[in-house]
Amino acid sequence: MADDLTLEVATPSGISFEIKCEWVSAPSVAGEFGVLAGHLPLLAAMKCGVLKAKSEGKEQAVAIGPGFVSASPTKVEILSDLFAHPRDIKVSEVKEELKEAEATLRAADADPESSEFAELQRDVDWAIARLDTAAEAGA
Repeated sequence: MADDLTLEVATPSGISFEIKCEWVSAPSVAGEFGVLAGHLPLLAAMKCGVLKAKSEGKEQAVAIGPGFVSASPTKVEILSDLFAHPRDIKVSEVKEELKEAEATLRAADADPESSEFAELQRDVDWAIARLDTAAEAGA
């Protein structure tokens, strides 16, 4: 199958990742979903997780933070404040970040419905997403 789909990840610093691919798999707040070329238009909210795409016969994985995804028959566009390529993930540092984030979340006296709790949980989820991405990439 030809790489008929373009995946583009935009962050505040610009386009962080762009490839031609066969399919994209992304983590949304409603669950993981996939997009192939010719997909009907789609708009979804994303959560921290592993963004995958198959390009030139190889599966690639990158870490993505919360944001939004828009899909059309030929393009998947993602807007997120957080993005990490496996080559940039330092597993030992992220493991420490995860321990600290989990400890901070446990110690917080925040209502689970509060924005403070959501931010602390996002820090935990972001660390887990990067560790999962590194594992997918074999790092």
